[in-house]
Amino acid sequence: MKHRDLLQNRHGVSLLYDAVLFLVMVSLAGVVLLPALRSNIAVTTSIESHREHLVDEALQTYLVTRADLFEYRLGGDIIDAAAEHVGIENTSNKLYQTLSLWIVGHEQLHATYATLLTADLGCQFHLPFEVLGIDRLNLLTTDFDRQMRNATDGFFSQVFHDKYAYNLTAWWHPIKGIRFGGEFYAGKQPPLKDKYVAHHQCIMPYSPAVELGNHTIIFTKYWLTHQLFFNQTGFGGSDIPILMNITNIFRMYIAHQEPFDGRENATRSVQQNLSALAEGFLITGITNTSNSTVFPGILNQALTYGFEKIRNITGTLLTEPLNETFGDAIQSVDQFFKGLNGTVGNPVADGFLQELNTTLHTLCNNDSLSLDGTFSACERMIKQNASVLLHAILDPYIESFVRYLFDGIDTIDDFAEMLVDWLFDRISLTTADVTLTIWTVRE
Repeated sequence: MKHRDLLQNRHGVSLLYDAVLFLVMVSLAGVVLLPALRSNIAVTTSIESHREHLVDEALQTYLVTRADLFEYRLGGDIIDAAAEHVGIENTSNKLYQTLSLWIVGHEQLHATYATLLTADLGCQFHLPFEVLGIDRLNLLTTDFDRQMRNATDGFFSQVFHDKYAYNLTAWWHPIKGIRFGGEFYAGKQPPLKDKYVAHHQCIMPYSPAVELGNHTIIFTKYWLTHQLFFNQTGFGGSDIPILMNITNIFRMYIAHQEPFDGRENATRSVQQNLSALAEGFLITGITNTSNSTVFPGILNQALTYGFEKIRNITGTLLTEPLNETFGDAIQSVDQFFKGLNGTVGNPVADGFLQELNTTLHTLCNNDSLSLDGTFSACERMIKQNASVLLHAILDPYIESFVRYLFDGIDTIDDFAEMLVDWLFDRISLTTADVTLTIWTVRE
């Protein structure tokens, strides 16, 4: 190999030029592509992703966060009305507010917002209709709602500051599609677009077992299957008249016996019987051939439970000392108010009964009924309204379900399982829905 002097070797300089040229070209390419890399689409996508993550994280954080101290007054609005009746100014009187909270206040320490929220939803007793602005029977927990809204607003104000507005909506409707149960709203009305939504389900603080006479009712698919059907084979094992009717219709249809030899008549009759069964399961109850209640009905059981509580309170208010109903604290308030105005007998007890009377009579649009008669009339009205709403919602589902049954007529032995699954799809006893919506108010 011929030896070359280092100073005469030009290969290194050539490689250097190539490297510098390559770097220049890369830099020029970066300059050319920079607008594309910083396009509005990329920036917008990044912001959208951030806000979707923000609303999910905010809702989850809210539900698991513990409130160190949550205070409310049981029957606070009624006591305020009684105070006003005896001449006490109750809006700006700090002393009155402090004393009323001290005497009738309740507190929960270190409870999560999810726990407080489900407790609020479970005790409201909202109705599926509204008369003159009244759609709720529980008059003792309205202050619970108010304090819950204040606590919720304080929480999200710290999370979002003034950059995002929010709306938190929660509802517990044991029968899907019927406004009966509990509802909670906090925040502003959300816009129709440019908003970000997160959804979560919370467990309600209820046991799935209820006592009915000497029997225990358990709200599970397995229990209901064995109550409606004697065995797992489906037809032939039930003493429920409606199910026996459906059995006979299908048997006559398969055997081509009149009047159910045609699919149209058979379908229509099965739809009618299933509609009655759904109403019994969800509203009025299901009875067997001996007229014994097999299942009380979701709405019927809820009304029985709720009205029984209110009836017991009103009954003891009329027949027993006040402290046996509400406790010594309420009696102390009653005696204090009575001392300020001797013309008023029992301001708190009278105020509660008056408010309850006004509410029930307004709902029933009848002032001549007794309190017990008003309870019964109100129960009937609730069931009637719920029945109308129920059939408007369920009839298309029943038609579709029956069509599915006739299409699978060869596998009709699975009817028991299919029916119970369909019925349980119509209820939501153990879970409440919570939705958080946020939108930008300041960039």
